[in-house]
Amino acid sequence: MSNKDDFKARDDRGAGIVFAGGIVVFFIVYWYFEVQSVRELLEMAYG
Repeated sequence: MSNKDDFKARDDRGAGIVFAGGIVVFFIVYWYFEVQSVRELLEMAYG
């Protein structure tokens, strides 16, 4: 494998890691706000 191919593989792997990390962070934030919303609704319903 040439040096150029090694850099390309490393770039692809890094981009994949960043993309997957972004998805994970998005879902963590999304579910945090969903849980907060449900808590507010339950508080309104039951006091």
